[in-house]
Amino acid sequence: MKNFPVFVFPVSLEFYLNARHTHKQLLTVYNPYDFSVNFQVLCTSPNKFTVIDPDGVIAPQSCIDIVVRYTQPSLTHCNTVEKFRITMYDKNTHQALGKRDIPTKLIEGEPLSINQESLGDSFHPLTSPRPALVRSIDDATKVTSSHHRDQQPINVVAVVVSICCIAALLLPTQPDQVVKSQLPEWLHVGSNLKLVFSFVLGLVSMLVLRP
Repeated sequence: MKNFPVFVFPVSLEFYLNARHTHKQLLTVYNPYDFSVNFQVLCTSPNKFTVIDPDGVIAPQSCIDIVVRYTQPSLTHCNTVEKFRITMYDKNTHQALGKRDIPTKLIEGEPLSINQESLGDSFHPLTSPRPALVRSIDDATKVTSSHHRDQQPINVVAVVVSICCIAALLLPTQPDQVVKSQLPEWLHVGSNLKLVFSFVLGLVSMLVLRP
C-alpha cells in the first residue's frame, strides 16, 4: 500500500441517542489528485450502520458525499467507539493508495446548541455586559461635524472688523485729486492707512476661514 493522504470531512462522527436528526450524517471524501481513484468504506460494526454507496469512483480534483445511518441506536451502544475505514485505490491497477480511519460514537442525550468540545477545554463563549453601539458612517460624520461646529463658533467681532476693513479699502485714496469724489475730504484715506487695513483684513480672514 502506498502512503497517499486520504482527505475526509468530518474527521469523526457523533450520533446522539435522543436526537433522531443526528442518526443520518454525511462523510465527504476528497480527491485532490490529477487522476481518478476508487474508494471503499469499511466498518468495525456493519450491523449498526447502513452506508449508501460504500464504494465508487471519485473524479480528479472532486469529492463525493457518503450517507451514513445509525440503524440500531440503543442505550447499550452508547459511548462505544466504532470506526469507519475509507481506503482509496488506483483506478487502473486497483492498488491501495492510502486509508483513513473515522472514529464514531453514540452519545446519550441530545447535542448542545454550541458544541463545547469543538471550542476546547480552555475556551468558553463570551457574554457582552452591554450591547455594542453600531452606527453608520454617515451618522458618525454628522455627529462629528456638529461637535466641530459647536467647539468653533463664528467670531462676530472678527466678521465686523473684516467688513470695516473692506469698507475702508473701498474709500478713495487721499492723494488722488484728479477724479473728483462726492465723498467729503475726511473720508479720503491715505495709502499707508490702506496698507494697515489690508494687513488687518488678512489676519482676520485667516482667523475666520481657518478649518
